[in-house]
Amino acid sequence: MDIRIIIGGQAGQGIDFAADTLSKAFIKEGYYVFNYRYYQSLIKGGHNYNAIRVSDEKINSHEEKNIDFIIALDQNTVNIHKNKLKEDGYIIADKKIISDRKIEVPASEIIKEVGGKPLDENIVLIIALWKILGFNKDSIINVLKEKLGEIVEKYAEKIYNTNLNVIKNLKSLEKNPRYYLSGSEGVALGAIAAGLDIYLAYPMTPASPVLHILASLKDKYNILVYQPDNEIGVINIALGASYAGAKVMIGSSGGGIDLMAEAISFSGISEIPIVIYWAQRYGPGTGMATHTSQADLLTALHIGHGEFPRFVIAPGDPADAFYRTIEAFYFAYKYRIPAIILSDLFLAESKSTFDQIEYPDVPVDRFIDLNPLENYKNYPLVDTEVRRAIPGFKAIVKSSSYEHDEFGLETEDPEIGQKMSEKRLRKIERIYEESKMFRPYEIYGKGNKLIVSWGSNKMPILDLINYTKEWKYLHIYQLYPFLTDIRDILEDAKKVVLVENNLTGQLGKIIMKEIGFYIEDKILKHNGEPFTASELYEKVKYI
Repeated sequence: MDIRIIIGGQAGQGIDFAADTLSKAFIKEGYYVFNYRYYQSLIKGGHNYNAIRVSDEKINSHEEKNIDFIIALDQNTVNIHKNKLKEDGYIIADKKIISDRKIEVPASEIIKEVGGKPLDENIVLIIALWKILGFNKDSIINVLKEKLGEIVEKYAEKIYNTNLNVIKNLKSLEKNPRYYLSGSEGVALGAIAAGLDIYLAYPMTPASPVLHILASLKDKYNILVYQPDNEIGVINIALGASYAGAKVMIGSSGGGIDLMAEAISFSGISEIPIVIYWAQRYGPGTGMATHTSQADLLTALHIGHGEFPRFVIAPGDPADAFYRTIEAFYFAYKYRIPAIILSDLFLAESKSTFDQIEYPDVPVDRFIDLNPLENYKNYPLVDTEVRRAIPGFKAIVKSSSYEHDEFGLETEDPEIGQKMSEKRLRKIERIYEESKMFRPYEIYGKGNKLIVSWGSNKMPILDLINYTKEWKYLHIYQLYPFLTDIRDILEDAKKVVLVENNLTGQLGKIIMKEIGFYIEDKILKHNGEPFTASELYEKVKYI
């Protein structure tokens, strides 16, 4: 079973709320859901929509063709999306909307009779869809009532007494508990699970939801959430807090991260750990602020002047976002490095259902030395784990952006500079070996042809390999340090194709650089929209 729904209208008409409510109602009836959000950089007006996909089996992505129902809150939604309907698909709308495929719902009349607000049209229409699908009204009432109160029952009573025919006659399934979360929620909850003390960010789409989520949870989990007046302030305050012993994460998108480059380098030489949530959007420049992209990969690997170790991880779906955020904290604080969580708008804003969420088997540790030696060395020239001391707590802890000796005192001695540089870079070898326990890549499917990709492309590709059994999928999570033992996987495949949401094949360049394997066949795009499984199928069937 595969039902596809689009809810569309203007910003300010409650599109996302309606889609989220409908998704939760389906989940309560035992179904799996994927909810993709498209929105413009506007507070009111324009065109926003959510594409919801519902199934009795696990699904991983949305589709924008063969749509069953369009809930249209304005005429523009019909004009834009009507050609996406199935032959037996319908538009559900008030009488003011013009379409020859419309199921008319007297939404404005019902709102007036009940004494509601014009903005409640989104609620009336999703209740109407619920009846058309054959569900009992109580399940949608229970989801809505918590937010909207008793008026929901009045709307439902009116709708269920109108002459709306049941089209799908869906039944409740076995109601197993499931998780429903977005990539942003995965990152925020992963940070809390990792022991987050402080989150700092200046708002920038699509990183802002993590700021809002953590702000709403700050009292429950005793977290400091603060918005400085710019991104340079964000990372420098964060480094000060981390130096003092706190577990800190910051967040931004490409333009904001650009401003942090110097301080990321400062983190590298001072060995002050920090976790950076980097949610990619369409660039360069301001680009298209509310559209997705994977064009910042090589920047993430090289941002900051000089040579210093870092850790770069890219979750593939919301459950991964939880797991990989905990992993990023582990490597940042154990090895005293900057760790980057590389996400994108598609992952950040999409919501999906999961039967389980995996938790990495690592300690929630600050890696602090509570009993430092009297003559504490902040930068000893050793290859073993070095726990930090807390400044002023049994130790004098010296750190700066200058090269330094083992005690942290500034130096221009060439011999010390050589040894310190080598010592920092040797961390990469230790991270490389230890990171293998976290499954830095995974293979899905059993075909003899191979798709290679990273990040949020995982979601549509997992659905793609259900369409065609001749393809399997190599998903790469860890992008630095890059695991070179994938060579055999690549060489054993009958065909290899690279899928990326950029135009230069940045992962392909990394693979070529690291292991000398050139991927000739590529599916690349950069138009601000994510891939869908059906779109990819139309490409790979000719390879």
